[in-house]
Amino acid sequence: MQQETNTRTALPITHLKGKSDPPADETSSDQEINQLFHKLKSMEPELIRRLLKSCAAMLLQEHQQGSGYQAEKERFLVKTGRHLTSIHINQVAFFYCENKTVYLKTKDDRNHILKASIEEIEHTVSPRDFFRISRQIIVSRSSIKKIVIWFNGTLRIDLAPGDHANIIISKLRAPQFRQWLGE
Repeated sequence: MQQETNTRTALPITHLKGKSDPPADETSSDQEINQLFHKLKSMEPELIRRLLKSCAAMLLQEHQQGSGYQAEKERFLVKTGRHLTSIHINQVAFFYCENKTVYLKTKDDRNHILKASIEEIEHTVSPRDFFRISRQIIVSRSSIKKIVIWFNGTLRIDLAPGDHANIIISKLRAPQFRQWLGE
């Protein structure tokens, strides 16, 4: 089997010596990739561009919905005075960042300081139950009290408990947020 790179597409091109059987060292996934590549070569460039754009959008959406999270964290250990308290994820209403400090807000309206960043939290909570609505806030599905269609494609939400009301979800995140809610 001989490989070269097509300079126009920068994709590897594999030439098979015979048309009957592939070489013994080629796996079935390699065969599928070769078949797909040969089909792509016969397609119109505009169709290939649309296909690649669609694939890129799908991968981005998958990543944003949490395919990149490490593991679903069940509990958060927080310090309250001289005591350590373990808070179960079901008791978390939302996480927010204020003055460079990250807080965990429980459903019984208590704030706890966390040492993790919002990015770290985003990658350790379940994407089914939590959504990052802005750079400062990650919300639990159950903490959303009200959603209002706002100006220019944005959304405004009110969270329970506490004083976090009138939070604006950007025009770019609004479609992902709606999809997360099940629209």
